[in-house]
Amino acid sequence: MTDIMTCVSAAGGGYWTNTGRCEMEKKLNLFVTEQGSTIRVEGRRVVVSKGREQLVDVPLLHLREIVIFGNSTITPQAVSRVLREGIYVVFLSQYGKFNGILLPSIHSDGAIRLKQVVKSEDSSFCLRFSKEIINAKLHNSIELLSRKRKKEVEISSEISELQKMQEKIKNATSLKELLGLEGVSSRIYFSSLAKIFNSEFSFEGRKKHPSPDPLNALLSLSYSLLYSLCYSFIYTLGLDPHIGFFHEMRRGHAALASDMCEEFRVPICDSLVLRLVNQGYFTSESFTYQGEGVFLKKEALKKFLKEWAGNLDRRVDVDGSFETSYWHLIEFQVQKLRKAVVEDEDYKAFYAGEEK
Repeated sequence: MTDIMTCVSAAGGGYWTNTGRCEMEKKLNLFVTEQGSTIRVEGRRVVVSKGREQLVDVPLLHLREIVIFGNSTITPQAVSRVLREGIYVVFLSQYGKFNGILLPSIHSDGAIRLKQVVKSEDSSFCLRFSKEIINAKLHNSIELLSRKRKKEVEISSEISELQKMQEKIKNATSLKELLGLEGVSSRIYFSSLAKIFNSEFSFEGRKKHPSPDPLNALLSLSYSLLYSLCYSFIYTLGLDPHIGFFHEMRRGHAALASDMCEEFRVPICDSLVLRLVNQGYFTSESFTYQGEGVFLKKEALKKFLKEWAGNLDRRVDVDGSFETSYWHLIEFQVQKLRKAVVEDEDYKAFYAGEEK
């Protein structure tokens, strides 16, 4: 069953029974990767089938999200039902590019969004918020590089450069200056990351649209999944994903979702890709090459999604005060941002420490 349809938890453990049902104690994500599938609702269950073959059925009460890769169909009746149940439907391309999301209307909050608009026009708030998330991103980058560096690879000078960039970011006086510093920091970070990948794949820095190599393909996929999570949590808590404070607001771009991704890219996405690659989860046979782009093949995609969901369950220390999963940490941080917007407070980003 699991070689046809990937059904994995995003907030707790689960298992497959011999009836083909995914039994869960907590909310989960349903990843639909089989092309040509149809998703419908029968009674209190979401059923996925292809032709006359039923691939999987999952109780509605166990679902938080349905993530559809590529060319599959969800019936209008199923859309209506899952939205009433508060379940999101995310649409990605066959290879993981974010295309859009269907969200329930029950979480709309006009009053909070008006305050968010006011904050987006407050240059002082935007600069403080942006410096905080980029400083956290740099801290998390340094933490990962320091923890994962190899004895035979020297990246001390790059780590030192990133530490110096932290001071420059703290002293930035405009978003334009901050964007420039963030760009320089990213180039230093990815050049260092390239040195600690232990694989047959070459990596010459972050490149996208499309990803030209396997490592960039894995990073892009993980960033798309993170983006959709941030988008849904932002919407759930009454904020507008498209009204951001750091990234440029442009048509079709959820700027605030991109803002929230910054502090999580390294601990959630980059660390996962680094671990999977260095442990040999993927080979050159795991990828397909189409034109100038590189993408995961079907079975490799399912393997990645299983690891992605497990990674979201990973326990993490938050400010030395409590532990939670990465999944709930994203929600917690969006709650903090909502409070900052509503109550005119400064936002405190997530600074990674030791993983559990």
